[in-house]
Amino acid sequence: MPDSFYFSKKKNMNFDYAIHSDFLIHWTGKDIDVRDAKGNPIWCKTDKSQTKPNEKQEYIKRLRDILKFGLWMTEEDGNDFLKLLTISKTCFTELKLSESRKHAKSYGRLGIGVKRMFLFYRNGRPVVYYLGGRKKDDIFLNSCINNLQDKTLLNFFKPMNSFSKPLTYDLYAESEWRILYFEDLLKKRLIIDPRDPQNKKEHNYFKNLTPSEQAKLKYLIPLDGWFAMIIYPSLDVKNEAQQDNSLGIRGEIERIKEIGKNESDIHDHANRVEGGNWPIEMNLDACRNF
Repeated sequence: MPDSFYFSKKKNMNFDYAIHSDFLIHWTGKDIDVRDAKGNPIWCKTDKSQTKPNEKQEYIKRLRDILKFGLWMTEEDGNDFLKLLTISKTCFTELKLSESRKHAKSYGRLGIGVKRMFLFYRNGRPVVYYLGGRKKDDIFLNSCINNLQDKTLLNFFKPMNSFSKPLTYDLYAESEWRILYFEDLLKKRLIIDPRDPQNKKEHNYFKNLTPSEQAKLKYLIPLDGWFAMIIYPSLDVKNEAQQDNSLGIRGEIERIKEIGKNESDIHDHANRVEGGNWPIEMNLDACRNF
């Protein structure tokens, strides 16, 4: 759909029209955070998010890799209750930023924010929630199970509640969006196969991953001009990432925000719309104020 459809009437919009946030956040770093004997991340036991030296370096590397190569698509978070065919996906949340610490406890403390259009142009959408354990009572879900020709689309369904917990609607509270794998996205290079040697940069990155990381990573989603926010795990990670140019983080942001600014470049309309605006940058603790 052309950009003009979304933006031609922008001048007539009420500036306070947005009911939902325009930012969708992908969270990562669960595997980085040091945990106690019960498996709980140590950082959240105080009112300040602090990173140990090894955590800080791992988070900086994770950020640099995402900026350079893209967000990971994995086959995690399968919906065994629906017995779905596993499919590669990347997940985002539409949370108020003030809820970030609670969410980061489960998924990691590095947040990569994009505008909604990033997902729309990749066939992404909010998930459809159903009451877990009550599949038979959900008329819409059962109709989709029985009538959808492409059953992989059922991966846009998710239970409202974790099956191991009381009825707290904990998953529904995440307001999740997803991008699923579609072959058309691969053809358009909106997602990249890192196993394909023709994708030299991404393939070299893949070859340097550990065997367990290679098994987990299925596809990469390169960032474009809709990239709009970085939430750093802690203030010291933010300071180092912003101030140390040798890390390459500033250069990668500049590269992302320069792609497509030439009017003749059809591959990145986002920077033409966004004007190449740099992402908002904040640390996790500061999110309490929004």
